[in-house]
Amino acid sequence: MSLKGFWRACMYWPVRWLTRYEVILDDTAQQVVGEKHVVYVMRSTSTTDLLVAQRALQSVGLPDPTDDLMINGQQLSRVMYLDQTDHDCAQQAITDFEKLIGAHQKDSQLNIQVMPIGLFWGRSPGQEPRQGHTMVSDVDNPGHWRKFWLVMFSGRHVLVRGSRPVALREMASQRGTTQRLAHKLARVARVHFVRMRHAVAGPKMTERQVVIQDLLDTPALKQAIADEARSKKVSEQQARKTAEKYLHEIAASYSDTLVRLLDRFMTWCWSRIYNGIHVEGGERIRALAEAGHEIVYAPCHRSHMDYLLLSYVIYKEGLVPPHIAAGINLDFFPAGPIFRRGGAFFIRRSFRGNKLYSTVFREYLNRLFQKGYPVEYFTEGGRSRTGRLLPPKTGMIAMTVQGMLRGGQQRPMSIVPVYLGYEHVMEVGTYLKELKGKSKEKESVWQVLSSLRHLRNFGQGYVSFGEPINLGEALEQLQPKWRDAITTGAEEPERPKWLTPTVNVLADQIMCRINNSAALNSINLSALIVLSSEHHAITREELISQLNLYTRILREVPYTKDAYVPEQSGAELWELAKKHDKFTVEADGIGEMIRLDGTTAIAMTYYRNNIMHMVIVPALLAAFAMGHKRFSADQAVNLLTNLHPLLAAELFISHSKSDMALWVKALLEQYVQCGLLTQLDADTYTVPKRDSASYSQLVLLARSASETVQRFAIVLELLQQAQPISRSDLEQYSVQLAERLSAIHGVNAPEFFDKKVLSTLIGTLKSEGYFTVEESGAMVADARVDNFSDGVDLLLEPAVLQTIRQSVQQLVQRETDTNN
Repeated sequence: MSLKGFWRACMYWPVRWLTRYEVILDDTAQQVVGEKHVVYVMRSTSTTDLLVAQRALQSVGLPDPTDDLMINGQQLSRVMYLDQTDHDCAQQAITDFEKLIGAHQKDSQLNIQVMPIGLFWGRSPGQEPRQGHTMVSDVDNPGHWRKFWLVMFSGRHVLVRGSRPVALREMASQRGTTQRLAHKLARVARVHFVRMRHAVAGPKMTERQVVIQDLLDTPALKQAIADEARSKKVSEQQARKTAEKYLHEIAASYSDTLVRLLDRFMTWCWSRIYNGIHVEGGERIRALAEAGHEIVYAPCHRSHMDYLLLSYVIYKEGLVPPHIAAGINLDFFPAGPIFRRGGAFFIRRSFRGNKLYSTVFREYLNRLFQKGYPVEYFTEGGRSRTGRLLPPKTGMIAMTVQGMLRGGQQRPMSIVPVYLGYEHVMEVGTYLKELKGKSKEKESVWQVLSSLRHLRNFGQGYVSFGEPINLGEALEQLQPKWRDAITTGAEEPERPKWLTPTVNVLADQIMCRINNSAALNSINLSALIVLSSEHHAITREELISQLNLYTRILREVPYTKDAYVPEQSGAELWELAKKHDKFTVEADGIGEMIRLDGTTAIAMTYYRNNIMHMVIVPALLAAFAMGHKRFSADQAVNLLTNLHPLLAAELFISHSKSDMALWVKALLEQYVQCGLLTQLDADTYTVPKRDSASYSQLVLLARSASETVQRFAIVLELLQQAQPISRSDLEQYSVQLAERLSAIHGVNAPEFFDKKVLSTLIGTLKSEGYFTVEESGAMVADARVDNFSDGVDLLLEPAVLQTIRQSVQQLVQRETDTNN
């Protein structure tokens, strides 16, 4: 046994007892699991690292790194070390690379995979300008004494990262000497390790007070302080104190020690609160981080759990948690200090008119970007009370774009939309009270303690990382000359004319990509079905059949490639949903009935609305079929294409208008396969017989769109019958009619008569040219409105249509009598 082998054998059991690891392999790295021809590249020559890597790699089915690799009778090392502090070691790695490349040139069938392996003890980023604490800092080759303390203090928290392997067959096929190719491979690997360390641990931290003082001394803030002193007629010292106060109010105080403790606590906590957390798209964010991108996470906002859940998932994906823009309302003891150390920085709800605060916040945000800290903010501004995405607040997005215009931003920047979904949101009861008019409660420690009392099993959580938006590339497409607006020094970032429209486009793209990554689950699907049924009651057999139908349709004709559809059967999904006690289950002599009553039914609209954008087009197509009974594909395509702008504006549907024809025809084909429709010839379809199960399924699917269609019908009927009409009157009458319809036909969805939703609908009709505005401000309907309104009316049930038409006629007659 060699000296190294003897030393490794002596250390094996102590290291095994003292260390605990997590392994994260990239998707491409998992593809080589089970293969023998795998070689590893590591930075540290530490025996301790090798022993931890040995256990970790073997646990996931990869070869033992301590075993030599035999190639054509030649014995080669399975691990190469790229330690820049050890010239002999680095040179040996290049020599080993040469041998491997040479072996490929001799054997055309050989294809060794070279996998970078990174080990991170405690994942501490270290401090600027000095290294982190001696006992816990994570450095590559710290020496025997410091390594001993690393094992003692951080040994229970080791991350082993396996990155995308490099196929040496591709390298060997390139032109050049083996030595030149070996040097190239070593250089690429070194860059990769630097980026991996930055992705996992983040940039080195600077003490909070140093950050504040550095920012106060920047040219931009000095200029802002001078302007504040001049405008408020105070001394510059007083203005500087105000700016410093703002920075203390805003700035985070990130602590990797707290993050490590929170990781252990949250792992324990999530196992009790949730049955599991389903994550999609983790490979995307790891690839971005390791490619050197500055990442801005832009999640939807459902619950206060969002802050904790997203940071936890990002950390578990092997990346540094982001700095989070949190509302100042959360800065109360003891939550505020904990949030700050977890990476939160606080922002006021509004700072319009306060130029100094605006500059201070913008410069702080810009520093985060330039230093390379990942950032997270909620584009909706606040939590959604209805379960739908809220219209985006564009302030943070504008500041992000201005960060690109500030100069000094060397790294590419990508915005990552994130969908967050739950089978239970603990604030839903509070949301309903607020929607009924109760004022929002101020967050406090007592409110937190009260919420903790209600913690229980909340089912499954869902985190989906959507398709990233490369900000530089997006600006190139939207504004090719955007770089002309870049400023530096004390100059204010430019607010070019193109900024606002460009930011609006980016905001819509973010919201659409959040919805593109939505996840169906047992609760939102069951809520959708039961709420669509008559009197909110359905048999167990019908519910299971409908669950099977919806999951089948959305698997075969997916909303997007990123949308998640569960693999469970309808029966399994219902059993999962039943565990949450959200539905009333009654058994009679025939079987089980599932119902939703009163307040519970209203609460369940929240979960249904999480996925409404995914089912609205299938539901509208079903409603079209029910309204026409016999129809052509072109007729269906024509109406749904006309409805597209309204749906896109209300539900952030990303599909373009030109995509509707393909989408509708794919759905028609699927409906025929499912028995929902019968195809008479190449372009003609008809509904099943009224006494068939398929007919009932089609009716239930159509009712999923009923509230949306009713809103459209109300506004179009008013435009058709009550013109000319002012916008304020149109909005007011639309709300009144929606409230009346709700009372008569039992529509209990809070957003049904929401003035903001109706205002968005009216604005979209205006932008699509369905009415013109006269000089007096009155709106006059376009000739197309009649046909459009009649087409929408055919999607309604007769009783509802009659109520709308009679109500509009009564309203018009009342206004006529009043004016006369």
